[in-house]
Amino acid sequence: MKRVIYYVSENYNKYELKIYNSKATNLHFGTFNFNNNQIYLNNINPSDDQFDNLWFDLGISTEKNKICIMVLNIDNLFENYEYYYNTLCDFINNNKIIKGIDIDIENKATLSDTIKFITDFKRDNPKLLLIMSVIGYSMCVKDIHTKYENETNWSYSLFNRLKAENCIDYYNCSFDEDDFTMDSFKNMIKNGFNESKLVMGCKSSTFDGYDNYFELNKIKKIYNMGGTFIKYFHTAPYKWDISAWLSVNSN
Repeated sequence: MKRVIYYVSENYNKYELKIYNSKATNLHFGTFNFNNNQIYLNNINPSDDQFDNLWFDLGISTEKNKICIMVLNIDNLFENYEYYYNTLCDFINNNKIIKGIDIDIENKATLSDTIKFITDFKRDNPKLLLIMSVIGYSMCVKDIHTKYENETNWSYSLFNRLKAENCIDYYNCSFDEDDFTMDSFKNMIKNGFNESKLVMGCKSSTFDGYDNYFELNKIKKIYNMGGTFIKYFHTAPYKWDISAWLSVNSN
């Protein structure tokens, strides 16, 4: 598998999987957001000692994994764009273990603001990965939809046609169990997206043990897919621990 991505969000602590021993190729952690002229990790100062275990494990992981931070709600940056944008870039440049950012676009972010941010970031940080986390269904349809809350008010099909996707290294496409299918992957390609940039995944509680793994294997036998991910969100995959999932999908 080209990429096997493991998300570490709000629940990382000393009892969880030591990520530097995992089979992940990429580690995404956060979320980071901006408020009151500050940058926050899960609404807390990133230097707070409760994150000591996280930073230690991430530091050990850098030799074998690409470490990326997840940035939530980039629309907040546009409340004071120059300051927040420079704060983000300075934070990354001062933390050499960080190799990229994963941006989560929601409904308040306009298409023009989104394109401005990604073009600015890629221009100023050409060696860093720029990843976009999206609802997978949105990549499969051509028009704006309201199937999910917090979805963008513009279509990813239009985003692709404007060539903005040239700045994106890969997309993390999150699917519900029923949508995690070969047909969904085909529809994203029909919508103009490069198969090698398409990473399919679910929250950890969605993977049910067997069906999604079989579907994933069918897709990767036919397509040069970008990879797969799991987001550890409150519960581990049913009947599977994280290390088992990563080991299976690293092949």
